[in-house]
Amino acid sequence: MVVLNLLLLCIFTTLVSAFFPYVPKYRCIEDGSCLDLAGRETPAAGTLDEAPQRPGIFKIKIEQTPPPTDDIPHEERVTRYAAQLARKNAAKRANGFLITKSDKPTTPNSNAIDQDGTDFSYTTSVYVGSKNKPMRMLVDSGAASTWIMGSTCTKPACKIHDTFGPADSDTYKTSTKTFSLEYGTGKVSGKYIEDTLGLAGFSLPVNFGVAEDVSDDFNNYPMDGILGLARFPDAAVPGFASALIEKKLLDNNIFSVNIYRASDLANNGEITFGGVDTSKYTGDITYTDTATKGGSWVIPVDGAGFNGGDSGLKGKNAIIDTGTTYCFMPPADAKSFYSNVPGAKVSEDGGSYAVPCTTTIPAEFTFSGVKYSIPSKDWVGGKVGGVKTETMCTSNIYSRDATQDGSWLLGDTFLKSVYAVFDLDESRIGLAQKPAVVTPKTPVSSIASGSAAQSPTDTGSSPDATITTGSQGSNAIASSSSVPTTAASPENSAAAVAEDPEAEAATKESSASSVLSTHFTLYIAALVATIAAAAVL
Repeated sequence: MVVLNLLLLCIFTTLVSAFFPYVPKYRCIEDGSCLDLAGRETPAAGTLDEAPQRPGIFKIKIEQTPPPTDDIPHEERVTRYAAQLARKNAAKRANGFLITKSDKPTTPNSNAIDQDGTDFSYTTSVYVGSKNKPMRMLVDSGAASTWIMGSTCTKPACKIHDTFGPADSDTYKTSTKTFSLEYGTGKVSGKYIEDTLGLAGFSLPVNFGVAEDVSDDFNNYPMDGILGLARFPDAAVPGFASALIEKKLLDNNIFSVNIYRASDLANNGEITFGGVDTSKYTGDITYTDTATKGGSWVIPVDGAGFNGGDSGLKGKNAIIDTGTTYCFMPPADAKSFYSNVPGAKVSEDGGSYAVPCTTTIPAEFTFSGVKYSIPSKDWVGGKVGGVKTETMCTSNIYSRDATQDGSWLLGDTFLKSVYAVFDLDESRIGLAQKPAVVTPKTPVSSIASGSAAQSPTDTGSSPDATITTGSQGSNAIASSSSVPTTAASPENSAAAVAEDPEAEAATKESSASSVLSTHFTLYIAALVATIAAAAVL
């Protein structure tokens, strides 16, 4: 979500963000009532079954919030149902949104991605304040501002999420500056404070917002706030990215994002600070300079279309936004974009396109002369209106000017197929195609055991994977030289992070986890057999 309009007043800041909290109709059931997208539960006090987070550990986990399963084969439906049950029994957070923990990455300064079974949103665990309170925050390359829900907020969204306030930290510093952020139809407002944010092995003081008013748009998002990873040098209040540069915590001020789809069952998403993980992509990383030096993550588009077709869309700008689920472009551009898709039809309101559900051609976007392919399983969404008898499906690339300035918004629908590198020093974005993944027909026992206790190799990250730094200049190729195993050292860190106290506990827990995993696998296998038998009857 990229902040596009910044009005600076003395002590009041109003921001318009590109985060677009949009719920397509196909995510709603036939009677029109929308599904509970995030799988939210509201447990009674003291009933949570997740082990408490230990203080002093700074982790970052990108989490997914599965697309609807309309008319999928019975085998796949049973497989997904088993995986859903495995997730449900894996872990819960205090805010009531379900998650499944993934394996710890093997590369330095990288952090495991957890997922709750959908591709709706991706979040990260950030430890806030002197007491290291864990907050789940949206990983947002489109926003410069960071904010979390405040303890004084009484809105419905705040009641079902974790909040943060003065009682949660001895280093909480108030200010007189206020903020107001607009997200499509939603809005968030509150006051700026200064406190520490801990993640990815380092901790640093950051100015961020504590929200006192949060709209209902956030009810279905499993996030307690937003971690803004964009930078606006002239912003009234410097954000996380600016603080990271100022404190000189990293040898290279870059961060790399690997977003994954739930259907792959790989659980190998991660965010890496200070370098790139070479095991997460194929070929080379090609860099494109941003439209403005030191500005937001907006890059020029060389072209776009389907299956090699040319839509004549060169010269547009695109925001590369980890914080938005889908892709958006103005109606005029969308008309050209879909011109070579057989059977494509625009909706009555002009805000979306429908294509035959049997469509298999890839969507393609070109940057710096390199074409990146998006498979149909990502851009062809659910059946129009959520009606199971429909033969037309809604495209996840929408015909809406979500940015208000004509720029395209390329969110997770695009990013699931590419490895993205955001270079703060050189003001550029690097992209590399990720290897194609065929949705696996994994035996249920493997899914269940993987969810409960995965092995390091299940993440898809090789033990000898290296982190490399990007070479200089636009359109440059990633260097093959390794960076130090730790990009942030105690000498240059604002605050050194404590040793991981989970390491010792992990040894003690591994045996028990193995036993539990085996029993749970047998339970799931028996359940699936029952479901299959019922289906035959």
